[in-house]
Amino acid sequence: METLLAFKVKGGVLCLADSSVNHSIVKMKDDEDKILEIDGHKLLLSAGEAGDRVQFTEYISKNIKLYSLRNGYPMSTPAAANFIRNELATSIRSHPYSINLILAGYDKEVEGGASLYYMDYLGSLQKLNFGCHGYASYFLLGLLDRHHKCDLSLEEGINLMNLCTTELKTRFLVSGKYTLKFVSAEGIKILPFNAPQ
Repeated sequence: METLLAFKVKGGVLCLADSSVNHSIVKMKDDEDKILEIDGHKLLLSAGEAGDRVQFTEYISKNIKLYSLRNGYPMSTPAAANFIRNELATSIRSHPYSINLILAGYDKEVEGGASLYYMDYLGSLQKLNFGCHGYASYFLLGLLDRHHKCDLSLEEGINLMNLCTTELKTRFLVSGKYTLKFVSAEGIKILPFNAPQ
């Protein structure tokens, strides 16, 4: 079951994605990293058809890298979110992508530093404190609404991720592996994460 989950904590954004690639009822692989590191301070979480997901996220990543090479400075997270939204909206009429995204980033120049943007396949964009995509959102949005606060410490955030994956394990027939990453002023860290059994 495709799961994307991200929320702001003190000093950054925690991002979690499932690691499975499914086709109908068949699991094709269970070690896919659906959290793309765009640059040293931006993560792009993606869910959707495997071909669309890989092609679109690579296209976005390369264009944001090209922007930084041409201009001599990196694109801010709000600018990247608007660029991605524009590309999704433009593609709807010619070659629509079946992909849902969450962009997490940290900018020292932006007030608050950490930011999180929710985008869907229709090109909508919303700045949020927490966001989910996939079937997980049916179960996790209420949980996050109750337990999430933007001033959670990293350890408290990881505990909340554990609570969320426990809820998914309870609700879904099958459970899988997850990838957990943290973006902050220091950059991107891959955090060890074992979903509760």
